[in-house]
Amino acid sequence: MMSRPPFVNPLPAADRQATDRQTAALLKNFILISLLVTFMALLGILTRPIGLLAVFWPANAVLLGLLIRQPHRAHWSGWLAATLAFVATDVATGSDVKTSLVLTFGNLLSIATGFYLFRRLPIAHQTLRQPMSIVWLAIYTGLASVAAGFNGMLANPLLFQGTMIGGWKFWFTAEWVNYLAILPVILTMPGWKFPTSPWRTLWRPRPAQWRIAMPFTAVLLGLLLSLVFSGPGAIAYLVPGLLWCALSYQLFTTAVLTLLTSLWTLLGVAGGWLDLGIVINRGRDLESLRLGVTLIALAPLTVASVMTARLELLQKLQYLASHDPLTGVLNRSGFMEQAEPLFGQLTGGKRSLALMMLDIDFFKKINDQHGHAAGDLVLKNFALIAGQCLRDADLLGRIGGEEFVVLVPDCDIEQARSIAQRICDASGAYNYQIANDIRLNVTVSIGVVHTSGAADSMSVLLNLADQQLYQAKAAGRNQIVLSSWPADNAHTLN
Repeated sequence: MMSRPPFVNPLPAADRQATDRQTAALLKNFILISLLVTFMALLGILTRPIGLLAVFWPANAVLLGLLIRQPHRAHWSGWLAATLAFVATDVATGSDVKTSLVLTFGNLLSIATGFYLFRRLPIAHQTLRQPMSIVWLAIYTGLASVAAGFNGMLANPLLFQGTMIGGWKFWFTAEWVNYLAILPVILTMPGWKFPTSPWRTLWRPRPAQWRIAMPFTAVLLGLLLSLVFSGPGAIAYLVPGLLWCALSYQLFTTAVLTLLTSLWTLLGVAGGWLDLGIVINRGRDLESLRLGVTLIALAPLTVASVMTARLELLQKLQYLASHDPLTGVLNRSGFMEQAEPLFGQLTGGKRSLALMMLDIDFFKKINDQHGHAAGDLVLKNFALIAGQCLRDADLLGRIGGEEFVVLVPDCDIEQARSIAQRICDASGAYNYQIANDIRLNVTVSIGVVHTSGAADSMSVLLNLADQQLYQAKAAGRNQIVLSSWPADNAHTLN
């Protein structure tokens, strides 16, 4: 009897590993979306009155937000996982298969519509960081809700013996309020960061922290007023506090508070503890409530989005005003602004610092022989080299054509000498390629002043460092001249 040859996988090892990784990624995506949709669907079903649909349905908005933030999950494995999770959860909680399939189709149609639209927006709009972002959010979530409404036109007469128009209105308002309440939280969610001393922060707040808490206190006051002074107008009691929060807090924080207050209103009316004078089981009352909550949510979100865009613009302007556009390091005014506080801490000899003036040797000759473009390239590369030789707390600025300044806080004179030598060596060893066939070795002269006492002004130290720089250039360039203040003999290092 002939023995069979052993099976040999025809795929190369690298291809097999790639296939295994792809399979693992698909399985991970399937499990993640299955668990997420199942949990969110169960959460929504808990708000379902007997014989009715859920008052609050977070599953669609959460899944849409995940797909927008991580579009690689919009794979067939993800859509399959969502479909099975929707159907299985609905059937497990008492619905028949036909009802589950119809409702699941509406969920997926709405999510797919929203995903298709949002993926065509720039990232800045997807994260709600532009003045018009909330407008696009309202339009695109509205269109996704319209798609859900079309499914409601089918589902309402088929499953609940209602009208097509009634089904469209019910599904549209339900989806829109859920999207506008939940989606901003997911789209603006930053990375998690926990406080290092939470108990100290909680139990020993500083006065400034109490002021920060005042907008949130205004929201709580609005919640209390809605319980005491009930009626149709109670839905608006939260608006002043939310607007104050939008002016005071980050966009994500405002989005979370908007979500919580929307939940408070919807669940409060459904649970009976918030009396707005409406009948929750009456379709038009519920639809009106949802639209009201939706439009109220737009106000703080719009203000917070505009404030975020304004803050980012101010930060960009501040950066441009304090940094050199060619090299990216601090300019003279930016350097002085950041150096002055460190200089002010010298009183009493509690801190020490070193100030260095750096000048690229024969820079004018580089410009004359190779052109200003080559000179600019040398400046940019030198700034990178010098920055790599410094510590995180050190300051680097460009204060003239080829002149740079460095401030090194909390160092002794030997540390200052070592840092200056490191810059000098790194620049001399680097080949500055200014053309395909032209490379230059560029040296630097450095004047250093170290002090642990209070000088009359920052300008005094700058002048002293400048004097040491001229001595370094007079000594033949590619030198370091170091001195201490109060006056000390200067030391020249080759």
